[in-house]
Amino acid sequence: MNRFVLRLKICLRARTAGICYIISAIVMMALLLSLDSAGEERSAIPVGLVINDESPEAEALAASMQDTPSMYVSIGTLDEMNEQLLDGLINCIFVIEEGFGEKIRMGYPDEIVTVISGEDDKISVILSDITGGKMLYDICVNKGYRAYSSLGEKSTMTKQQYFDYIDSIKDDPIYKFSFDIKYEDVASKKIEEKEVTNGMIYKQMIAGMMAMLLCLMAFVSCNCFCLEYENGVAYRLKELPGNKLPSEVMDFLGIFVYTLPLGLVSGFLFSDIKGILYSLVYLFIMCVVCTLVSKGIKKTESYQIAGAVLVIGLGVLGFVSVFSGIIGGPEFLKYTPNAIYIDLLV
Repeated sequence: MNRFVLRLKICLRARTAGICYIISAIVMMALLLSLDSAGEERSAIPVGLVINDESPEAEALAASMQDTPSMYVSIGTLDEMNEQLLDGLINCIFVIEEGFGEKIRMGYPDEIVTVISGEDDKISVILSDITGGKMLYDICVNKGYRAYSSLGEKSTMTKQQYFDYIDSIKDDPIYKFSFDIKYEDVASKKIEEKEVTNGMIYKQMIAGMMAMLLCLMAFVSCNCFCLEYENGVAYRLKELPGNKLPSEVMDFLGIFVYTLPLGLVSGFLFSDIKGILYSLVYLFIMCVVCTLVSKGIKKTESYQIAGAVLVIGLGVLGFVSVFSGIIGGPEFLKYTPNAIYIDLLV
C-alpha cells in the first residue's frame, strides 16, 4: 500500500503529466460545452440546391431538405452552385428538374432530381437516399390513386377525395407506414439497424478525441517508469528482498488512480453510466499497455517515440473507422481499441 501512495505522489509532482492533465481537462470541458444543438448545426453537410420547377411539390421538397439536420442547403443557380462545388464550399448539388411536380403527380419517379458531385465523393449517396425518402410518400400516394382509378366503376372517389381520404388516415396506427433506412454491407450481408445521422457522426468524432486524450494521459503518466530506470531507482528496488509482483501492481494502480478523474469526466460527457464504464475500461487497458511498453523499453527517448506512434496511430485509425463504417473500408479498422470505444459510446 505504501508503494501505491508513493507512486501517486510521484505522479502528482510530475510537471509534464500535470500540464498534460490540465490541458486534457480543459479540452474535455470544451467538448462538454460543444455537445449542444449548435454542434448539430455545425456538423451538417453543406449541399447546393437548384430548383428548375415551380410546382408546389418542388417547393415542398426544397423546404423539406432545408429542414433536414443532416444537410446545410444553399439555393442558387446551377452556375453559382458549380462554382461553390469547385471551391469546395459544398459537398454536392441537387437539381430539381423541370417537370418534377407533374412526374410526381403521375407517379413517375425517374429523372426528377439530378445529383452532381465530385469523383471521389461518397457522402452524396447517403444524402441522395435521405432526399429520395422525402419524395416517396407523394410518389406512393399518386401511384396508389392510379391503381385505384384503374378499378373502373369501383373507383367512386375523385382524385382530390382520394388524397383527402389518404391524408385523413395516414396517421392512424392501423394504416400508418414509414420508411426506415437500413445500411447494408453488401460483402458480409450485415444490416446496420442504427440510423446514421449527422449528430451521431459528430458524437463519434468527440468520442475519438476523448480516446486520444485518455491514451495520451496514460502514456505521459507511465513516463516516470522510464525515468526511474535511467536514474537507477528501479534497479535498486529490484535488489530489495520480497515478492516483486505486489509492488508492480501497486505501481500500476497508482498510475490508474491518478488518471481516473479524466476517465470519469469523459464518461460524464455522454451522461450515461455505460459511458463512464466504457471510458474507465478503455483507460485501464491503455494504462496496462503503456505500463508494459515503458517497462519493456526502459529508455525515455525511445518510450516517447513509441508512445507518440501509439497515441497518433490509434487516434488516426479510430477517426478513419468512423467514416469507413459509412462509406466502406477495411474490416480490421473496427477492431482497433479506439474504434471499439467509439462504437460503444455512440
